[in-house]
Amino acid sequence: MRRQLTTREWLLLALLGVLLLVSGYMLLFYMPQTAQRDRCLQEAADRRVEIEAAQLRLEEKCRMEQELEALFSSGTPPLSIADYDNLQPVMFELNAILAATEDYSLSFSTVDASQPIVRRSISMSFTTGSYASAKAVLQRLHDSAFRCMLESVAITIGQGERDAVSVSGSIVFFEYQAG
Repeated sequence: MRRQLTTREWLLLALLGVLLLVSGYMLLFYMPQTAQRDRCLQEAADRRVEIEAAQLRLEEKCRMEQELEALFSSGTPPLSIADYDNLQPVMFELNAILAATEDYSLSFSTVDASQPIVRRSISMSFTTGSYASAKAVLQRLHDSAFRCMLESVAITIGQGERDAVSVSGSIVFFEYQAG
């Protein structure tokens, strides 16, 4: 039996030792550090996205606060949304506004009460003697005491002996439903 290793065996053992050291370094130090660095970089990127989103929300909030300040400082208080089931006051308002027309008709749609803000749609048509009076009626509807929105308004100017102006469209009144 031999007790000494040859030079070739010593070189192979040295190579095996270096290979073990490099493998141990890669497995126990380099790969965990790389994974941790990648996690940290991803978290930093996520935080940057969150910060950008928060900055956008802050800018939007500041812009809305400025709009509210301008709105409340203008002297005339903004309209509030009427409570739900405001049909009778709306009817009185529409009758008062449309009384200046030659004739009018109203058709009520079903009320969309699925949200806290209820939408009451009303199809309307009316006839006036001139374009200016039709415009004045539409302006009064727009400036109504109740929150509303004019939709799909069509104006037809008659021709011939009677230059009547016919207006048709719909108006949506908004009401607040608590709970």
